[in-house]
This record gives sequence, structure tokens and C-alpha cells, in this order.
Amino acid sequence: MLMNIIKAGEHMMIFNELANQVKKIRYSRTKDLRRNRTRNLIIGAGIGSAIGVAAGILFAPKPGSETRQAIADRTSKTVNNLKDNVAATKARIFAASTEKKSRSPKAGENSDGTGKETLKK
Repeated sequence: MLMNIIKAGEHMMIFNELANQVKKIRYSRTKDLRRNRTRNLIIGAGIGSAIGVAAGILFAPKPGSETRQAIADRTSKTVNNLKDNVAATKARIFAASTEKKSRSPKAGENSDGTGKETLKK
């Protein structure tokens, strides 16, 4: 009787292991399906946006030369704004690093020197 219980326990362990493997496979497939759906959605949105932009340009009430000039003007304004923002950010980062650098030696002057002695030992 005890041997039958042990054999039944072994069978239950095998079934449990198989069930865990099936769960892992199912989870992996579900994850792959979600990834594919997301990728397809992004590709579709990109293609749809490109078609929409092209249709908007083709069916615009202005002639092509005016539309191209407007696009060029907007692009140059955007590039100039981006350059200005980068320059301003660079200046702020430089000022902040200079300030921190100037504060670093002053912080060491205020200490009583116990840290230096500990480091020497």
C-alpha cells in the first residue's frame, strides 16, 4: 500500500512538471503574439501617417512651390530653435559644473582633517 502511495506521488510530480512546462509555453506564445501585434500596430500607424502626409501635401489648396517653401521655413525655424535650446542647456550645465567645482575645495577647508588622518592610516 505504501508503495502505491509513493508511485502515485511520483505520477503527481510528473504531471505537475508537465503542467508547469505547458504554462511556460503558453506564456511564451502569448508574449510573442502581443509583441507581434504591437509591432504591426506601430508599422501600420507609420504607414498611415506617411500616406496621410502625402495626401495632405498633394491635395493642399496651395501650389507645390508654396507648400515646399512653407515646409522649408518651418524646418529652418525648428532647427534654429533646437540649436538655441541646446546652447542654453549647455551653458546651464557648464555653469552648474563650475559652481560645484568651486564649492568642492571649500567643503574640504571646513573639515577638521580627521578624514585625512583616517585615510593615511
